[in-house]
Amino acid sequence: MSNRRPPKRALVQVDDDDEEDKFYKLKILLPNGTNVTLTLNNPQPEMSIRNFVNLVKEEYEKTRKSCVLSGKMRKRIDWNLAAESYLDFNGEKIIGMVRLETFKPDSCNILRLDDGSGEATTMYENMWDLTPDTDMLKELPENYSFETALADLIDNSLQAVWSCSPGNRRLISVDVLEDRISVFDSGPGMDSSKENSIAKWGKIGASIHRSSKSKAIGGKPPYLMPFFGMFGYGGAYACMHLGRRTLVSSKTKQSKKVFTLQLNKEALIDNRSTSGKNWKVDGGMRDPLDEEMKLSPHGSFTKVEIFEWKCKIPEIYQLQCRLKDIYFPYIQYDEVSKTGRTLRPVEFQVHGEDLTEIVGGEVATTNLNSKGEEFWFQIRIYEKRKGTSQEANARLKFVYFPIVHGKESTDIIMESLEKEGYKVSESFQTFGRVSVRRLGRLLPEVPWASIPFMERGARASTLQKCCQRVKCFVDLDAGFVPTPSKTDLSSQNLFSVALKNFGNKSKEKDNDVSMVIHREGTSLTYGQVEQSYHDWVLKMHKSYDEEDAMGEDEATVIFDSLDKKALCISHDCEAVRVHKVMKRKGKSWERGQKIKIMKGACGGVHKNDVYATIDYFLIENFEDETGGKVNCLYYK
Repeated sequence: MSNRRPPKRALVQVDDDDEEDKFYKLKILLPNGTNVTLTLNNPQPEMSIRNFVNLVKEEYEKTRKSCVLSGKMRKRIDWNLAAESYLDFNGEKIIGMVRLETFKPDSCNILRLDDGSGEATTMYENMWDLTPDTDMLKELPENYSFETALADLIDNSLQAVWSCSPGNRRLISVDVLEDRISVFDSGPGMDSSKENSIAKWGKIGASIHRSSKSKAIGGKPPYLMPFFGMFGYGGAYACMHLGRRTLVSSKTKQSKKVFTLQLNKEALIDNRSTSGKNWKVDGGMRDPLDEEMKLSPHGSFTKVEIFEWKCKIPEIYQLQCRLKDIYFPYIQYDEVSKTGRTLRPVEFQVHGEDLTEIVGGEVATTNLNSKGEEFWFQIRIYEKRKGTSQEANARLKFVYFPIVHGKESTDIIMESLEKEGYKVSESFQTFGRVSVRRLGRLLPEVPWASIPFMERGARASTLQKCCQRVKCFVDLDAGFVPTPSKTDLSSQNLFSVALKNFGNKSKEKDNDVSMVIHREGTSLTYGQVEQSYHDWVLKMHKSYDEEDAMGEDEATVIFDSLDKKALCISHDCEAVRVHKVMKRKGKSWERGQKIKIMKGACGGVHKNDVYATIDYFLIENFEDETGGKVNCLYYK
């Protein structure tokens, strides 16, 4: 049969009934920066390139006449020269004859037509269709900052590199330059295929990671399984917040070409998908750069570049510290290491510096100031409602920050952070004592000052004061739901409410959930955990607290027949030192001095302020021991 068939027969060629129908979708990138789509149903196996170009020309004229193409001036296509030139398909030249078996049926195959003019372009109008489900537009987050928007982009990159094959480099590199913000990852990349299309990156609601949430429920804490995707718009919306124009470039191992997609904020806003319009954006193909292949030797990557950015960007060092805080366990981690070495799940660079080399940040500073063993347990939470199988898991890890030479460790932490450029407005009393991570990622705006379980002991007692030196690090799996901006937990989620009220027995009765407390595979009762926590706090106090209280006169030591209840000293105290003059935090106090005791400052002073006279000072334990509590004996 002749290869020079009439063009229309190539579009509708009917094979024998016994053969399976074949459907080809070909997107042709044209020399003038436009593109057309050919749909071939059951074509003959091959056709000459001239016949193929004639089909492309015919479709182009239809598209132009229907005003689908924009009205801007563009170069004229020399169709005769194009018929004598070649087609480019995934880096391979097709010359003379087009064989349809080269393409994947039932998928969109992208080809570039060369017209022999020597003038090439890498960007094409309306190449990708990003039209979202209109319902998704109602879910966009309201509050966004530079950091939260950038973190949304990095979330995408972290999810991508996590699926790298063993032995492949897991790299995320962030650069903030004068003309652009760049986020590069060495993940599997994207191309033009239906299942892995780069269009899904920019299409709201099309994220392939949204369906992976169930894989991240359960497992071992701290639940390092970065399936953060919840709504399917993080990348696109973050880019539109950060700048006016975004260029996404991506390559898979299988593809020889880099596919690109360009988002223009104004164009998308002017053509919203609320009245039947489409969101179509420019895109293209190009060869990979040497630098890109150097960063990802295995040959796949995604690079997001944001131009004409408008946000206020922090200093580079502060940005490095902040990003290290947000993704700390993915950057350096030793909790699950069997060798005792620090693990590096992901290689994370900001402005060319490896974040493992950055010593600042709240997490690193906090870790340096904690003392002693940690106390922890896990909670599994279920819905009580019949017919549901939803669950969520949390690990609560408590760390003690002792008083060192009379100075609270939390004060030391805040001073260090202030020197690093952090805005610190808290005091020891108001310092946040709960830090929450979901799937290893920090939720920086969870507003919990503490959890009811952490508040132990009578008012002004030693236990109550020591509990204020405890911070709880909460690790959550994907059963807990964050806000759209992923900075906080959803206040309406049953599991989040139950965790927030853990330890408040009156509110726990109203919960619509059941809880199972366990540790290392052993179930525990609430009473057991409560007592263990009580004992742990007092143990940390006795072992590490260094009160800066010094007697300035010679002490009288009493270590026998102590009425501990009457003297308000600890039950395990073996001796007390009695002083008439004491110096604490640089100030001296002495016997006979008149003082005013504020309401609620200590036991027995609950209703009104009290005026009293100092009698003696009692300092617990011997002079070379830590944990010595100071009591003041006074009379009214």
